This record gives sequence, structure tokens and C-alpha cells, in this order.
Amino acid sequence: MMVDVFGRLQGKFKDGEHDVKAITGTDITLTIDLELQLFGESLLKGKSGSVVAIDPATGEILALISSPFYDPNTLVGRSRAKNYLKLTKDTLKPLFNRAIMAQYPPGSTFKLVNALVGMQEDVVDSATYYSCKRGYDAGRLHVGCHSHQSPINLKYSIRTSCNAYYCHVFRDIIDKYSPAEKGFLKWRGHVTSFGLGTKLDIDIPNEISGLVPTVDTYDRQHGSGRWKSLTVVSLAIGQGEMSVTPLQMANMTAIFANKGYYYKPHIVIPTPSQEDSLYPKMTTSIDKKHYDLIREGMYDVIEKQGGTGGKARIKGIKVCGKTGTAQNPHGDDHSIFISFAPMDNPKIAIAAYIENAGYGSTMAAPIASLMIEKYLTDTITRQRMADRIYYPDSTFRY
Repeated sequence: MMVDVFGRLQGKFKDGEHDVKAITGTDITLTIDLELQLFGESLLKGKSGSVVAIDPATGEILALISSPFYDPNTLVGRSRAKNYLKLTKDTLKPLFNRAIMAQYPPGSTFKLVNALVGMQEDVVDSATYYSCKRGYDAGRLHVGCHSHQSPINLKYSIRTSCNAYYCHVFRDIIDKYSPAEKGFLKWRGHVTSFGLGTKLDIDIPNEISGLVPTVDTYDRQHGSGRWKSLTVVSLAIGQGEMSVTPLQMANMTAIFANKGYYYKPHIVIPTPSQEDSLYPKMTTSIDKKHYDLIREGMYDVIEKQGGTGGKARIKGIKVCGKTGTAQNPHGDDHSIFISFAPMDNPKIAIAAYIENAGYGSTMAAPIASLMIEKYLTDTITRQRMADRIYYPDSTFRY
């Protein structure tokens, strides 16, 4: 039967000339964990950002949260056009799916990728030390860093998120080859093997590819042959022209959990005969042996003194993580955190990106940690932490 724009019956099309017998469809089973999704949405209420959680063993998306959100029931019925117009005019953009459409700088979480590329290219290993005197200096360039011991090795650089260390590593990768364009192409090839800079082809529409800059990007900016590793050193710490989606960050985290591979992220559970063809296993260009050191460093971020992610610690669970703080030219910095757990048999990989919330340890790390605890134990033991997230301007303390 035909209906008009208001849902009123208008009779059969061409008096039923083209009618066919209805066929019962098949059920669609989603991968979303409803309780985890609802809990995550409650944590993001009143905030702008996204959280994506993935089962590393399958690529199944456990939570796909974009905030601010809206009630989809308002887009049904006679008031749907009026409500849709209202949503499109909302300056907070609730219709914009930040989980798959927002493009953010990955910040310090990207240091882990640069560390892996550096090890693959034999320019850094566990015994490589660099000094940091509150930052990296080269000519007139200064990349600031916080105070910590110096010199430091690779594992400690992850724990403290040292900017200077990764400026050295990134430049060593590029400068291993000549000219700089050749080294950059080698670096870029490794980076894109993590699913960055391209759509992951999730089974819902409007996914954005993010951006891994190309040689042409810098040739246009500086001229062919007129740029070098120092020119693009901001990529060392996940800034500059680099951008990712929260989905890509969660998938990147699943790669760390799996020691070098991922299954294409998806929210629809396929039949067994379709699984391998629809959601294949993808492997990075980095040898499996290099991931152990990265995972140990991520564990130290949570558990060791001086680690930047101590607020994500969960009693009885070995959590691995990495904080990030992305500079934002339009306001306060963005708070970022990626994590997987348990360390020895990962069940969940998660990325939290909270806009204008400051350091990664301030908001993103507690949110991701609470969601991990909820998923793995079905309980929340740190209610004060949750209350502090619900009411960020209150006097609650972790």
C-alpha cells in the first residue's frame, strides 16, 4: 500500500499491478553491547566527543557513542520535519556522528605508532636513550615537554609521554633515507597499514577516512625538495596535518592488543559462511616481535609511578593504555585516551575522545576505564570517579 508524506494510506500502486507476495526477511543481530552503550552514553552526557569500543578478537564493535546525542523517536511521525530542522540548527551538531565522521589529531596516542615504525626501521630499540630538557630544540624550533627524568629509554618514553623522544625517533626514521621524500614515503606506508588515512568500511554509512598527509601535501606547502624531517616534525607527536576518527583510534588500539593485526570493525554479526569474506583479518607492516615492548610501556602508563594514566587503574585487571592531549586552535585542548584489557587476553579495546576537556588523564582516561570495568566485570567499584564525570564542576574527587 502507498502512503503520503504524512503516513496516510493512498491505496495500491497501479491498482496492485506490481504487487508481489511478501517474503519473510532474516534477522539482523548487532554486535553492540546494550548495557555498555547506555553506560557510555550516560558518562558522555553534557559533553562533546566520542567513545568507540571493539572486541579485538573479532572486530565486533561493542559501543559506538557520539555526543551530543538525540532521541531518534523525534524523527518519527508528523513532527519529524520540524524536529529535524531543529536538530540541524543545533550548534552542538547532534546529528554529526563523531565516532565515524569527526577528524581529530591523534595527539600522543600516535607516539606508539611512531615507536613501532622506528623499531621496524631499526632506528630505535629498548636500549635507545635520548635526553629531554623540558622539550626538543632544533635551531629556532622548540617542542615543549613536561618535567621528567632524563635521559630516558623507549619504554619509559611511553610511560611519561615524552615529546622530545619522539621528535628524535621520527626524524631518525625520515633521515634514514635520502631525500626526505623517500623516508617520508616509507614512514607513511607503515602508518597506513594501521588502517589510518582510509575508510575502514564499517557497515554503516558516512564514515570519513581521516588524513595521513602525502608528499604532495608538503610539496604544495613548501615546494618540491624544499622540506625535510624537521619541517614536518609535528607528526612525531600526532599533531600537524595528521587526523583520525575515533573508530580508527579504537581499531589502532585493537592492533596493539593483537600484536599486529585487526579484523575489519563491524556492527552486524554475519553468518559463519560470510565472516571471513566480509570482515577479513588485516596485518600491519610491523613485525609481531616489536609489539611486546609497546604493550609493556602501555601497562606502565597505568601502573608505574610517573605514568600518565594512573586514573585508569582497575583493581584486579591488568590495563594497558596511553593518554593524549591534542592542541585545539579553537579552544581548550581535547582529552584523549586509548586502552585495552586485560593485558594477557584482551577482551576490549577502547578509544575515548572528549572535546575541550584538557589532559587525557582528566576526562578521557576515567571514562574509558569505567567502561572497561563495566564490560569486564558488569560492576562499577569506583562510584566517586563516575560521579566526578557526571558532575565535573562539583567538589567530588577521584
